[in-house]
Amino acid sequence: MESIPIVIALGVGIALGIALGIVIHIFMIKRRKPIYLVVSAEVRNDEALEPYRQQAVPLAEAAGLEILGSGEIELLEGDWDHFPALTLEKFDSKAALHKFWYSPEYQQAKKLREEHLDIQFIVAVEGV
Repeated sequence: MESIPIVIALGVGIALGIALGIVIHIFMIKRRKPIYLVVSAEVRNDEALEPYRQQAVPLAEAAGLEILGSGEIELLEGDWDHFPALTLEKFDSKAALHKFWYSPEYQQAKKLREEHLDIQFIVAVEGV
């Protein structure tokens, strides 16, 4: 009978620890910000890019890639001396993007796009 309070205290401690872990996990997920890539590129040879796409797309999708928009821009103000089209991509987080972007697998895949894609810029901006 003397061990019942100890068992109850142990059970309460375990339950509180699990609850705290869940709260921290939810907080970290909500705190993680997406990151967006803006890409100004022009395809030289669409067919020749297929091996690059076959290797790069699954890697990017594993990092949460979502294509939000792609096509001709509409210049509302200012000057634009870049390609007339952009692609807007979303990734789960900066960490996920970096893990994908700097991975040996993607660095190898990037070599497959050489000579087939003109890239003026690729910039990343973190979401709010």
